[in-house]
Amino acid sequence: MTGQQGRRRVQRENKTREDATSYSSQPSDHQPWRVLDLFRNASSPMLIRTAIVVAIAWVPLAIFSAFRGQAVFLSFLTDYATLSRFLIVIPVLILGEQPIHARYALVAHHFERFLISDNEQSSFESKWRSHENLMGSTVVRVILLLLTFALAGWLSDFLRPEGSEFLTWWRGSGGFRSFSPAGTWALFVSYPILAYLTFHWIWRQIAWARFLRSTTQLNLRLIAAHPDHLGGLGFLEASLLGQLPFSFCLGVGLAGGIANRVFHEGHKLLAYRYLAPVLIAAALLVSVAPYFVYTPTLMRMRRRGIVKYGALARAVGEQFERKWLDRAESLNEDVLEVPDFSATGDLFAVVDNIEEIRIVPVAAINVYVFVIAALIPGIPVVIAAIPFDVLLRAVMKLLV
Repeated sequence: MTGQQGRRRVQRENKTREDATSYSSQPSDHQPWRVLDLFRNASSPMLIRTAIVVAIAWVPLAIFSAFRGQAVFLSFLTDYATLSRFLIVIPVLILGEQPIHARYALVAHHFERFLISDNEQSSFESKWRSHENLMGSTVVRVILLLLTFALAGWLSDFLRPEGSEFLTWWRGSGGFRSFSPAGTWALFVSYPILAYLTFHWIWRQIAWARFLRSTTQLNLRLIAAHPDHLGGLGFLEASLLGQLPFSFCLGVGLAGGIANRVFHEGHKLLAYRYLAPVLIAAALLVSVAPYFVYTPTLMRMRRRGIVKYGALARAVGEQFERKWLDRAESLNEDVLEVPDFSATGDLFAVVDNIEEIRIVPVAAINVYVFVIAALIPGIPVVIAAIPFDVLLRAVMKLLV
């Protein structure tokens, strides 16, 4: 490596390290993820940006509804879908961008330092630079924006305010077709903002999957006997946990819609029980699926490891048996202190790690965390849907 290349590499590592630590106050991966952490750890510009977007999406709806009287305004304030999606989902999606970018930079920095050989550094640099350019692309943002408004325009041909999914504040004269001014703002401003943020989050995952896929084309310095049972790829879960906000937002959006139908239209909560598996599948598809790109790499590493380490274990085992089993009758009590026994045992323990290599770099516990994050928003709806006398009897039984 030339002096100039070395300087460029140091500068690049410093930049990546700065990105990785730009959100240094974020909770540890070993701590429970909490929505409030996004607000506490966000920078002031990010909080201001979030407040502006939420104000654009929600405040005009409240003002337009309030001008139409108490009954309409009460309908707006009890629209659980609107409140949860604009006051919870939008802020979480915006504030979740900074920590997930920091996690991505941290993963890239770890790749560069430990898994990429010197002769492939330039190739890795190119792939990471391509990923960053893609994420900051103005063209992509414009395309997503056009897609969002195209979707809103297409849906407007089918949506009618008389539908049961719309509460009173959506209906009335003065807006688009038979929608109220508040309903028109929600249809063409508020919900497109929500849709754009959702599309952008999904796009970020597609771009991240593209980058991860590109790293599998390099000769990664994986170690089959690594104790993380992933050849040293266990650090990838740091970026995986950054997807928890999206899983949570999916649950919030669904729970709000179900709450409207249960409490305003009298639907039975059990009628929506089949949506829980759909919700979980969607959360895992967007958040976890990109990491399956390493499955072929891990399978090849496991096969090679079984052959190579298996041959080593067999050779050592045969030598051990020839040395000790042929003179078993002459052994004394000090035999257990001989280093051969502990060394052989240690080797076999290392070889055992090969058999336990996972073919997907996602631990089951993290899948459970994603499922819980998606289902937690539905708990208040379930509790509120239970008749009070039934809930009171259940509480009394627990206390007695």
